[in-house]
Amino acid sequence: MKKIIARPRRWIAAAIVAVLGVTGCNSFDAWQRKTIFSVATDSRWYQEPTRGTEEFNIPLANGDQVHAWYWKNPDPKAATVLYLHGARWNLNGSAFRFDNWTEMGFSVLAIDYRGFGKSTNRLPSEDTAYEDGLAALKELARREPDPAKRFVYGHSLGGAVAVHLAAYNVKAEPFAGLIVESSFTSIADMVRTLRWGWIPGLPALVTQQFDSRSKLSRVDTPLLLLHGTADGFVPLRMSEELLKAATSVPDGYRRLVKIEGGNHSGRRGIGDQFYRDPIRTFVRDAGARYSATAATSG
Repeated sequence: MKKIIARPRRWIAAAIVAVLGVTGCNSFDAWQRKTIFSVATDSRWYQEPTRGTEEFNIPLANGDQVHAWYWKNPDPKAATVLYLHGARWNLNGSAFRFDNWTEMGFSVLAIDYRGFGKSTNRLPSEDTAYEDGLAALKELARREPDPAKRFVYGHSLGGAVAVHLAAYNVKAEPFAGLIVESSFTSIADMVRTLRWGWIPGLPALVTQQFDSRSKLSRVDTPLLLLHGTADGFVPLRMSEELLKAATSVPDGYRRLVKIEGGNHSGRRGIGDQFYRDPIRTFVRDAGARYSATAATSG
């Protein structure tokens, strides 16, 4: 009986995969990009940036612009965090998270990927998100000359961009620590969590990989992972898998903080001891490690 039921399921799977393959790379790729980034036009959640925030554009080589916010803490000892937001909401839509970092006492640089907010209006992709992240990383280095006080934070999809920067760009544009919240192992793995994720071969059709798990073996920058236990969008186990994949990160500088009751949107309603305190401790320790390592090697 099980075999009889399984056959139609396999036939359906084969048919869907075949149709997706035949429909053409360009249209299928564009559909994936629209779906993954899901740029929202709803402005109900929009907020203005923290008072004193500088708004400016980062020019790219092809003439495109990446819109950015920068808020400088008056304390010269404050670290600076590059904030890379996730899918759907632009900077105005995720301003509460920007504010969270300023409230913790950090200077903050944040960007909208192309296709979001006031950045150049084009359909974003995995590659353009990485390019935009690298442009922001260079701007971070310009704003904060001391690498020991530079940190990169990514939320959800932004976590994948942050991991990419740590894997491929940290040598040229060094920073002291990587902070990833509510992020996934890869888009292919996310596909497997969906209703049709059981279809054999479907994950192989993903054009926008965002494969953080495979990249983390290259990362030796201190890593702090944060994930809510009540995240109904990205399973907590994905952060657990990311932690296991970070085999090159030094002992004592690789940690996953499980935020009890936290959802995908972040720390709202969560006490400081469960969210802000681990971040402050990580920034302090990772910054001190970078300074000590630089002094020894120099």
